[in-house]
Amino acid sequence: MTLDPVLCLTKMVRQRLISSPEFLALCPAERVLDSFTENGAGPLVAIGNGDAVPPDLYETWHHRAYLDLDVWTRGEGSNVLCRRITHTITKTLSGVAWAPWQGDGWIVHGLSMSVSTDRDTTEADLAHGVVSLDAIMQEVAP
Repeated sequence: MTLDPVLCLTKMVRQRLISSPEFLALCPAERVLDSFTENGAGPLVAIGNGDAVPPDLYETWHHRAYLDLDVWTRGEGSNVLCRRITHTITKTLSGVAWAPWQGDGWIVHGLSMSVSTDRDTTEADLAHGVVSLDAIMQEVAP
């Protein structure tokens, strides 16, 4: 039995990020989590909010998987660091070198991303960014 497409995408994204030296220079692997946690000190990438849309079988055999990566940074220059991390995430996950991803019974045929960043007005040293992923996925035989 294969994994849910969002869970599979989560695993593939985390693996890509922690395999990137450029990403790891900004955020340590142990701070890339698939769970809710307090942002605390230092950078944090929380892989969370996901949604999947099954194929309608009339127009496509592909699933759509949506996933948000919340980036939290705290301290002096947190907004700049947050933007650097979100940029590095998009750079790491995009490009010809990755396509197609395959793992746990799924193939990722396409991935589009959007990025938003903001600064917490209640805490001047806290910055937040979101990298939203939209993946076209196909289930394959195990």
